[in-house]
Amino acid sequence: MTTFSFATSAIGSPPSAQMAVEWAIEHGFGGVEFNGPIRLADVSPDDRAFLASARVDHGMRYTHHFPVSAMPCSHDPATRQRDLAELISEVNAAGELGVEVIVLHPGKVDVPGLEYEETSETQRSEAMAFLIEFMKTVAPVAEGANVVIGLENMHYNPGWLIHAHSELAEVVDAIGSPAVGITFDVGHAWGSGGIDAGIETFGDRIRHVQVHDCRGPEGAGNVRDQHMEIGTGVLDFRSVGDLIRSGSFVATLETSGRAPGGKDVVMRSRDVLKALWD
Repeated sequence: MTTFSFATSAIGSPPSAQMAVEWAIEHGFGGVEFNGPIRLADVSPDDRAFLASARVDHGMRYTHHFPVSAMPCSHDPATRQRDLAELISEVNAAGELGVEVIVLHPGKVDVPGLEYEETSETQRSEAMAFLIEFMKTVAPVAEGANVVIGLENMHYNPGWLIHAHSELAEVVDAIGSPAVGITFDVGHAWGSGGIDAGIETFGDRIRHVQVHDCRGPEGAGNVRDQHMEIGTGVLDFRSVGDLIRSGSFVATLETSGRAPGGKDVVMRSRDVLKALWD
């Protein structure tokens, strides 16, 4: 059976991990993806105890989205070192909390003094090497903590590091760690590279799935018009259901918390996918 989860930002960003998990249990979800203001290393002792009991009593599964501001491929060594230290701290906390996956954006090509879109192919190649080095440093820590770092497929637009599904697969292979895989964002794949192509290219590198609906021209690299309620956009989720059923994936609903009735949106989205997949 599919484990349905939700990003805490989708239900209004509750300030504590316990409040998010309580809401999940109350409304029949099997997991929570902590993001927004929730930093794993800062989870209180009381919340830690509650999360542990919820894993045992309710089978709750946890993932975490690392801050989207991170730049693991930055040309600035100080920026990379800052984000590396923070990620290692979160990985260690994730191991203690039973968090299965930490989602990480590969980032944009961050060259001091340049706009992202102004960077060159040479600088993008250098940034790719920085990302691989960054991940090779954190991977042994993740292995020891029994945590997977899921590199998320993003939009293949100018200024972003990754420009094709195949490039992200090659990065994961170059890192060569069982603790590094791919978080497959269905909406991003629809906007850049294609959903079915992503499933085929990423294969067993996929360790976690994020779902939201979208509208607009397929494959146009669109950043806008995403993170919509399931069933209100144009995506066909049948192939995603086949993927989900093929393993014990957590399917995280990543609908926008800015939409009116965000909590209702999450529940309706879950119910639509449950009817389609189960």
